[in-house]
Amino acid sequence: MSWQTYVDDHLMCEIENGHHLSSAAILGLDGSVWAQSSAFPTFKPEEITAIMKDFDEPGSLAPTGLHLGGAKYMVIQGEPGAVVRGKKVNYRSFS
Repeated sequence: MSWQTYVDDHLMCEIENGHHLSSAAILGLDGSVWAQSSAFPTFKPEEITAIMKDFDEPGSLAPTGLHLGGAKYMVIQGEPGAVVRGKKVNYRSFS
């Protein structure tokens, strides 16, 4: 099975109560893209550098958040040194 098949058939499936991931990607430790969903944002080199740093220094993304394609994600439930997961931050105004 290819990494692209894994993303398409296993990561983009239903996760709970009819919810689905909106996008997913698998990157190598060198920052190269192995596979990604069609909706995965175009990222900047500095965003990938920050992710790679989090593998070497787990928790380094927590204070600032994970950024991909200019969007901010809250770092959630990862496996230190193995997996980084994020959830998009939706800002709302309250009056």
